Amino acid sequence: MVTEDATLSTTLLVNSATLPRWQRDALQRMVTETDAEITQVVLRDSESRRDGTTDFLRDVRDRFGEYPLWSLVGVVRTVTPDPTYKRKVPISTITGVTSAEWIHSPALPTEGIGHELPAEVVDRVAAEADLAVRFGFGILKGDILSAPTHGVLSYHFGDIRRYRGRPGGFWEFLEDEDRVGVTVQQLSETLDGGRIVVLEHVDITDTDTWQRIRLRCVERARGLLTESVRRLTDPAFAPAEPAETGKLVTLPQGGAVVAYLLKNNRNRVRRMVRPA
Repeated sequence: MVTEDATLSTTLLVNSATLPRWQRDALQRMVTETDAEITQVVLRDSESRRDGTTDFLRDVRDRFGEYPLWSLVGVVRTVTPDPTYKRKVPISTITGVTSAEWIHSPALPTEGIGHELPAEVVDRVAAEADLAVRFGFGILKGDILSAPTHGVLSYHFGDIRRYRGRPGGFWEFLEDEDRVGVTVQQLSETLDGGRIVVLEHVDITDTDTWQRIRLRCVERARGLLTESVRRLTDPAFAPAEPAETGKLVTLPQGGAVVAYLLKNNRNRVRRMVRPA
């Protein structure tokens, strides 16, 4: 649906009432610089999230079992302050959100990996939304993907034609790539294989750590939601099906973790001792 006053009714799909600052900033720019208006927030029910103590410990155990070395890297990160762009801020600070319709919804497991939303929630989104933006609910599948007129938008830190999966920008850093893609896609049933709305590349030839690559990608990402809305409301624009999709990567193991630690920390030391 497209509303009569040309406002683009937008639904947020989120896990909680807070978002990392960069996501909040991207949404604020969208509502400030385009005709998009957040009219609906679908909030994942706490009962459907694995956030209880027992489930948390089970998740940690499973992660350590599958990715032991990378999990240790994660433990180290938890005792250092989050960079500013990752710090959580209330969704309520985004213009217009407090007057939006709020819907609490479970995330229903699908066969294999991913989640879908209950039919009644999908119907409510379909009746309201010209567009949805996903910042929660994990891997989404099912009818929600086609419920809004312009689909469900999601970020991926990587050029989905070359690198799909996670962690964003990690494998490009490890493999000495010159650039990292930042993609906004219309989600499909294929993991990181949706229609490309915006794809920009960030030069990383002068970045010496993965953390700096992430920061540069986030700085670029803040404006891409605004650009996505502008393109989707242009009648001459059509999102592009990727001619091919990249290899599906996942959290690093074994030698890849060791190679990352050596390269990342070596470059940090070089930066510290480099003459001014």
